[in-house]
Amino acid sequence: MRIDVHAHYYPNEYVDCFARQKPEARGSIARAPGARLTLDERLAVLDKVGIDLQVLSLGALVPYFVNAAEAVETARLGNDLYVEVCNRYRGRFAAFATVPLPHVEEAIAEVERCLDKPGVLGVTVGCSVGERTLDDPAFGPFFADLNRRRAVLFLHPMGVGGALAPADYGLNWLIGAPFENTVAALRLILSGTMARYPNIRILLPHLGGTLPFLLQRLDDVADLLAAVSGAARIEGKPSTYVRRFWFDTVSSHPAALRCARESIGADHLVLGTDFPYMSGPKLERCVTYVEEAGLPAGDAEAILSGNARALLGLDSGSPERH
Repeated sequence: MRIDVHAHYYPNEYVDCFARQKPEARGSIARAPGARLTLDERLAVLDKVGIDLQVLSLGALVPYFVNAAEAVETARLGNDLYVEVCNRYRGRFAAFATVPLPHVEEAIAEVERCLDKPGVLGVTVGCSVGERTLDDPAFGPFFADLNRRRAVLFLHPMGVGGALAPADYGLNWLIGAPFENTVAALRLILSGTMARYPNIRILLPHLGGTLPFLLQRLDDVADLLAAVSGAARIEGKPSTYVRRFWFDTVSSHPAALRCARESIGADHLVLGTDFPYMSGPKLERCVTYVEEAGLPAGDAEAILSGNARALLGLDSGSPERH
């Protein structure tokens, strides 16, 4: 059973609701090559490339609105629509629920409402929430609740890039997205958030950004930087925490996949496609490059199937509960 943990679906009803707050969302979706496919047409594509189960999430279209009531309304709508899809296409689609951050109490309530519904296998959040980072102490109760539930948490970039990756030339997504993954993950490590909430199973997209490439540098430089910045030292090496993350394979670059495999181990790598942004031959390549990357025997099939089943808590391939 091959499982794609990183895919998006934008129901028209949700987009209409979301666009009342952020009209630019329509343009973002329109640029996704496969966004106009119906779910039945999508299934035909998945069958062709050999994907049995696709876990849907809202990516950067998470309802992080200032008005709490509007954020809650939009989150509930998105989650309810996803649950309908999971029920209608039982066994072919599952979902990561969205939450109405930065409103912490409301976000916890939405997790409570959704996480036991059939097909909902975890929660997705942005790598940042407006101008706030995920290690903001105000989000502590939210992480504590996920930790209590031993939940899967999928981080996704928001397209904000950074000082060196603005929207010019599309750099906010071209390289800004993996930088967002990197920064968000390191903030969770260096702030002690991961140490405080060790039961959350955190999934990073795009092979974890630059983390596999920089793994040794993190250990070599972290203590020095902590001394200079005055930040509290974490217990243990940063690389130990990096290896606790799960990484999806959205990259399609065999050398990068081999680097990630050698850096963190094959057992924490899972298939991702970023559909509908990757479609046609690019979608097929998301799968075939794992098989053709020259990994040791058994690793490719574990990445395409077994590892995701372990991460998501699926038994007998069923997405009903995690």
